[in-house]
Parts: sequence; C-alpha cells; structure tokens
Amino acid sequence: IAMHPNQSVAWLNLGKVCDTMWRMEEAEAAYRRALNTLKPGDDDTKLIIYTNLAAMYLQMGKFKEAQGFSEKALKIKPDHLKSRHNLGLSLLASGQWKEGWKQYEASVGSPQRVAFKYNDEPTWEGETGGTVVVFGEQGIGDEICAASMIPDAINRASKLIIDCDARLQGIFARSFPQAKVYGTRNSKVLNWPEEDHKIDYSIASMQLGAIFRPDAESFPGKPYLIADPDRVVMWKGLWGTKGKPVIGIAWSGGVKETAAKFRVWDHEQMAQIMRSKDAHWVCLQYKDAAEEIKAFKEKYPDIDLVQYPYATLTKDYDDMCGLVASLDGVVAMQSTAVHTAGALGVPCAAGIPKTSQWRYGTDEKTMPWYSCVELFRQTQFGVWDMAGIKNWLKRF
Repeated sequence: IAMHPNQSVAWLNLGKVCDTMWRMEEAEAAYRRALNTLKPGDDDTKLIIYTNLAAMYLQMGKFKEAQGFSEKALKIKPDHLKSRHNLGLSLLASGQWKEGWKQYEASVGSPQRVAFKYNDEPTWEGETGGTVVVFGEQGIGDEICAASMIPDAINRASKLIIDCDARLQGIFARSFPQAKVYGTRNSKVLNWPEEDHKIDYSIASMQLGAIFRPDAESFPGKPYLIADPDRVVMWKGLWGTKGKPVIGIAWSGGVKETAAKFRVWDHEQMAQIMRSKDAHWVCLQYKDAAEEIKAFKEKYPDIDLVQYPYATLTKDYDDMCGLVASLDGVVAMQSTAVHTAGALGVPCAAGIPKTSQWRYGTDEKTMPWYSCVELFRQTQFGVWDMAGIKNWLKRF
C-alpha cells in the first residue's frame, strides 16, 4: 500500500488480514478504500470486496449491513455460493425464515458445512416415505440445535437414520428411539448393518429448517432431548446435600473464528453474577477449567464454584446432559451450554455479545428454538450489564 496506495487489491488484502485478526474497524476501512480505488469494470474484485464485507458484518452481528452487501454481490453474480450463504444467515437472523433457508442451503458442501453422500442419493426435500439419512454438521451445539427438527423428520420419513458426532450417539438414541442413530459423522468407513445402506435421500441436519421451519409459528420451542434418568437421579442426590440452589455456569464459548475473544466474562463479571445468588455453582466449561477456577477462588473464596470433570470432560455427551438436566438453572455465555439447556428444558439465562450469531436473532429477548432460554444482550462492545441476569436469578 505504501508503494501503490491506489491499488484496490492491496487494500482488499489488508482488509482480509485485519478481518482475520478481529481488528474490524481497520478491516472495514481497508475494504472501503478497496472499493474507492477500484478500477471501473473490475467486477471480479468488487465481488470479493462485497463478499468479505458481508462476512465481516455477519461476524460483528450487523445483519442488515451484511444483507445489503450480500445483495450487491449477488447482483454481480447471482449464483455466487458464498454470497448466497451470507444472505441466508442475514435473513435467518431477522426472522425471514423461508427465504433465509433457501439461500443458506448454498453453503452445504463448503468447508464449514460438509456434505455427505452415501449412495449418490438425492438431497431430501421433504418427500413422504423412504429411508432418509440426516447427517450432522458443524459443532456439537449446531447438531443439538438442529436436532429439534428430528421429530418432524421421523414423522415424514418411513425410516430415519441419524449420522451424528460420536459424543451425541447416546443422548440422540434415547431421545429419538424411532430412528437409527450412529455416531459415525467423522468416520471414513460406515460399519452399519447392510439394510441401513439402502438409502433413498440424505440431508444436512440444519437444512431440515427449509422443510419444517418456514416461519416463526412452526417452531414448537419445547424440550426434545431426554437425559439418562439414572444420571439425573445421581446428581440430584448430590445436590440434596448442598442445601441451596444448584446452577450451572459457562463463562466463555466459541473459537477464534467465531468471535471467542468477545464471548467471555472475566472473573470480575463472573463474580458479579455469582455473588447475586447464594448457590452451588457448577462449571459447564467444555475444556478443563481447573486452573482457572483455582485462580478465581483465590480472588473470590466466598463463591462456591466446582468443576465435575467426569461429566463435562468425557467423550460421551450423555454425561453432560445428565448433569445439566439435574440443575435448577443455567447461566451461560453464548455457547453449546445454551443449546444443551434449551434442548433439555432447563431454565437458562444466555449472555449474547454484540458479535452474536444468526440463531439468536437481532434484538429479541427470546429465541424460537427454546422457550426456556432468555437472552441478555450486550449493548456495547467490551461492556456487560449484569443487572438483567442478576434479576433473573431471583427466581431460584
């Protein structure tokens, strides 16, 4: 850029570098300089700039802006898959479900949404009858969220097979006994019985929304996962010795690519929440938090916070579900813990950062997927007002 300040591609590259490092103000400025220095008729570069701007705004939770740049990109190339994906996420976030799912399907087969074909079968479009495989995609939270539509699929297909993450096989098999469940999503070889290799259709799990969730009224919002009753009873036996409410807490979520740096409460913010309710606080972090809890308790020795690793750190998510189902409530940063509580019907207060994802909508206080989850949104980057969550905790 120092050598060629009017070269659009140089500004585009700088924008992408800043974008990747989550320096979004610099990224936005660079992308706009790329537009301003663009040579007339260079639609190929303009398409990339529009696409990157849309993706950046999606990461920042600015869905209207993302929609606008996605639509501009599609005017240049109507079949551009990445722009259709970006538009789909923007529309879904704003509750435009039918058109959102239509555009979102363009991302199936991308690195983020791997597509599987078992016998060169067609993608299921909701036909009645036949053997249908629903395959998991993305992270465990995404699979749990999409599983809310499995009962609809069971009622439509003659035979339903679920190909999920191995960690979810137990909880899915119990929750959906009418389906065949295999934890083989990441397996190269499917050791299924011969009769289950006769497949008529397949579909990515979240794409079931295009068939069964065309509008807000089609979301039942009811619990659909069934925890192991023995595990629940065992946990409740322990909680009976505590003499106070037992509440789960997850204070961080995501990875670098999904805005993990913004999806976290620091120790002071955690203490604000936890000191507002005398409870036995149960760690729901999906990674080992022993050292962090030790450091936290050195600063706040009066707060009762415990990690039970034999529930949260195992390779069987049934352990986690049994723990969560036994709790009085859950307080969680935007993470898999929110989907787990919602799917099990456990009251949950969810902290939603400015960089929220499409599932959490735009400014609503609830989400259609789970009626037991209440959203508490961040209104300013880097600042969390805990008053709403502290008031929510008064119910326990």
